[in-house]
Amino acid sequence: MRKLNTHYLLLTASTVIAALTLIFAGGFTVIGHRGEYFSNRYGTVEHTFRSYDNALTDGADWLEIDLEQSSDGVLVISHDPTTNRLSGVNHVISQTPWSTLSQLPLGNSGEKIHSLEELFQHYRNDQRAKFVIETRRVNGQLTQERELLQMVAKYGMQHRVYYESFVAPSLQLIRELDPSAKTMLLTNTKHIVTPEWIAQHPYITSFGTYWDTLDGAGVNAIHAAGKQVYPWFNTSETGDAAQDVISLGTDGVITNWTFKYRQLRGKEPLPKGTKFRVSDSTMLYAGAGAHAANVRTLNAGSTWTAYNRITDRGITWYELGGNQWVQAKGGALLDPTRRNQVVHQNAIVKILHGAATIFNTPSAGRTSLDRRLAKDSRWRTFGYLYDGKDVWYQVGTGQWISQH
Repeated sequence: MRKLNTHYLLLTASTVIAALTLIFAGGFTVIGHRGEYFSNRYGTVEHTFRSYDNALTDGADWLEIDLEQSSDGVLVISHDPTTNRLSGVNHVISQTPWSTLSQLPLGNSGEKIHSLEELFQHYRNDQRAKFVIETRRVNGQLTQERELLQMVAKYGMQHRVYYESFVAPSLQLIRELDPSAKTMLLTNTKHIVTPEWIAQHPYITSFGTYWDTLDGAGVNAIHAAGKQVYPWFNTSETGDAAQDVISLGTDGVITNWTFKYRQLRGKEPLPKGTKFRVSDSTMLYAGAGAHAANVRTLNAGSTWTAYNRITDRGITWYELGGNQWVQAKGGALLDPTRRNQVVHQNAIVKILHGAATIFNTPSAGRTSLDRRLAKDSRWRTFGYLYDGKDVWYQVGTGQWISQH
């Protein structure tokens, strides 16, 4: 887990919920990176209609589109500034007219390089297709933005387009031209998100952060500012981090592996009134999973309201509010619907209130075994039982102690 920088504050559930306004549709949002092609699930070529259709079939909510611009001002869909990688013909897009570019093949897909207008024409009547469009400078200048907004308006796509860029001035210009536009600022592979940096971009509605630089502290800081976060990966992504991304509490992801995310479950709500009692001092984390960040230590014997559960790589976590989590092994879940049921668990319990008497069972009619565990000692437990009032820990076969 990652250590949290000291300037991040402990957030309450009400703080986060009040600050966070959903930009995309509710739930975890999957943005298909150039369609669905890197996974080799279909063996398709990026930025083809087939790759977009694949992503939609696999459950993508939005499609990520890269823009370049031809020498005569046409907005061209391409990640690269040149055509060599996919077409085998080396043209600089910004120095080549659309009449030439439009004849170049997209790999072996049977499709040619597409313009943004062709994309809008193709998907105009398919309401599933919504687009996150990345702008960039052309020959060092901001020339795409006005043409892009005009094209969006021409095809009535205002509610089906989201703007993203690594170039902050591009997004600022888009917001000046259309104050209702939704914008995502992308960060590079070394940028660490901090509250101070977030505050410098009031015109941004969300952040697209590189996954390896993001932790739960960054997620919570972004949410506290009323914005959303969508991590992205490089082209070597395998989809293996999908559960960690969901567990971290991000709002969605930009990915080449749409179908892997759709196969996973998010957090599950716990019954109302569920509590979590800390057995020994344990860490509270911002987010859950491999990128969770340390927040602070919870004292042994303290009790907290628990709202949700998630399992990541075989480890169960409980949310104590505001995307703050503990691992299940740190305590006992006091679920009112499971009273008097033994829950099997490997954990450590600390003896807090004087020597603890060992009993043969936690049930009524129990008998003392005339043994005690010393105050402040720690013992491995194999299971626990919540009787509605107290927690009983099993410290050996036929050996139970009460937390009080």
